[in-house]
Amino acid sequence: MNQDANLYAKSCELQKIDANRVLNEYFPFLQWRGGDCIMDVGAAEGSVSLEVVLPKLPPNFKKFVLSDISEDLLDFARDRSDDERVQFCPMDISSTIPDGFRQHFDHIFSFYCLNWVSTRLSNIQALKNIFDMLKPGGDVVLTIMASSPLYDFWQNMALTEKWAAISKNLSGFLSPYHNQNNPEEVLREFLEEAGFVIHDCKMETRFYTYGAFSVFLDSGLSVNPFIHLLSEDERKEYIEDYEKEIRKHHEITVTGVNGNEELSLSYNIIIACASKPLESQ
Repeated sequence: MNQDANLYAKSCELQKIDANRVLNEYFPFLQWRGGDCIMDVGAAEGSVSLEVVLPKLPPNFKKFVLSDISEDLLDFARDRSDDERVQFCPMDISSTIPDGFRQHFDHIFSFYCLNWVSTRLSNIQALKNIFDMLKPGGDVVLTIMASSPLYDFWQNMALTEKWAAISKNLSGFLSPYHNQNNPEEVLREFLEEAGFVIHDCKMETRFYTYGAFSVFLDSGLSVNPFIHLLSEDERKEYIEDYEKEIRKHHEITVTGVNGNEELSLSYNIIIACASKPLESQ
């Protein structure tokens, strides 16, 4: 993922809208006990955590930990928060977790993070780590990108001689649920292997319209894992080719004329709500 926190912060409206919808659907079913400890896994620069999740938390929560693999993004988020109950923890969710976090959290949320955990084994390990961090009876709500035109753009550009070299690690950035026939069943299998009781696991097709072509372009570049590898001149050329891929994609609709265009697209997400059994240790 691109580490430009400012660009991501101004380009993540879709992520915030989806997180808000998911939380509105599942919040009433979560078991709030008072003094809850909560984590957001893959919080990035904090927009979803601080602008969407935090305002929904009960006023008597104890701790809200924002975790992400990027310390730079968390530093950006830290500068945006003045609530002493909000804490920040650099962590690779598919690796090891701090010992102090085992059976520590009542609720864990994750929005558009596990699609960056690119292999089957690392996804299962990430879910096992989430399971281990939950208290018995604790719950998790996940939103994962299953398929997106962005992945198609990256794959198509990787096939060109011009951009093949910078795209050589492409497989490490594609969602493991992309191009799966039943991605929700894959996630269900992973959750069960991690030990969760699954309350809901479904795929939804979402539609979103960007008010300007440039806004969608910025949104795509804010999560583009290759753009930082390029010189300024190469970057301009890459963006030109990237725009051509956007305009010819079958799931992208561009209306209007240059300088005044709207762009609409569809994408698939997986949503899951699960809990750790009470008898788990």
